[in-house]
Amino acid sequence: MGNLAMNRTAIAVLLLTLSCNVIADNDDAEWRIGGSLSFSDYQRDDQSVDNDGVGFEIFGQYKFNSWLGVEGSFYSSPEFKGDANPNAAGGETETSYQGVALNAIGYLPIPTERLDLFLKAGYFNFFDVNLKVDGRTTDTSSDDGLALGAGASVAATDNIGIRAEFDWYDVAGAELWTIDIGIEYRF
Repeated sequence: MGNLAMNRTAIAVLLLTLSCNVIADNDDAEWRIGGSLSFSDYQRDDQSVDNDGVGFEIFGQYKFNSWLGVEGSFYSSPEFKGDANPNAAGGETETSYQGVALNAIGYLPIPTERLDLFLKAGYFNFFDVNLKVDGRTTDTSSDDGLALGAGASVAATDNIGIRAEFDWYDVAGAELWTIDIGIEYRF
């Protein structure tokens, strides 16, 4: 299943790259790359989780015109710690995620050029999901699904932007929410 998901992702990236020339409005088209610190909230239905820790995200984006873009990113979460069985004496669990996402981005029309407000929706593939119980790795798997987000980017200079966003990943048996604060380079 993991190879099929990666093949779908590769095909989607290829098609989006090839379509850049078709829908690009050259006046507003630009590339953006950047990174951010990710403050995460991981919620499971069956256990309490300690959400302390900071992850990171690295992204690349192509803005076709003033209202549409596409973004690929790599995300690495902190380790989320919890009790394997909160109703009895159980071991401590640690869960972490690493993977990629591909999102379509819609920019909201606003009257200033220094600020971008955006909504995004797409697909994520966490190819490295680790579960440890009492410090020993018990399961390494993958997960994929729907990713949604919203955010803002403020131009500090013509080429540097400060970015803040709120993302949600629909992971199996849980929900992963992130608040990301970072910087982007525009060219």
